[in-house]
Amino acid sequence: MKKIKSFIICILAGAAFIAAGFLVKEDYNSTLLCSIGFGFIFSSAVAIGKNFYWSRPSRQEEYNARREEAHINMIDERKQYIRARSGQISYQIMTFVLLGLSFILAVFRADPWMIAVVFGLFIFQYIIGVAVFKCLEKRM
Repeated sequence: MKKIKSFIICILAGAAFIAAGFLVKEDYNSTLLCSIGFGFIFSSAVAIGKNFYWSRPSRQEEYNARREEAHINMIDERKQYIRARSGQISYQIMTFVLLGLSFILAVFRADPWMIAVVFGLFIFQYIIGVAVFKCLEKRM
């Protein structure tokens, strides 16, 4: 029950955001609040589902093996170095991408899609970090 308690709190917070979204009169803010609420609810529901899936007695052996492997990977010095190096390289790449993008946005004065571009950059940064980690893992 302790594991599920935080997810239930997130579901209630999501319901509060949705209720606030219905009370706000502006379309943009209303949509934003409702989207945040649905995001909280669905992510918490998926986490609760995963919790129930892995807590079944038939899956305990596989779950314990995965936890042990994850623990070993977290304390492995080589993997720690690779994670740190991949983060450093991906953030350096993102610095140059953000500088170039800010110049392009200044030239074209593109306001409407700035939020979509920033969100896309977060996704791009994550993908670069994973790719660099895999590349460094193969090399070392």
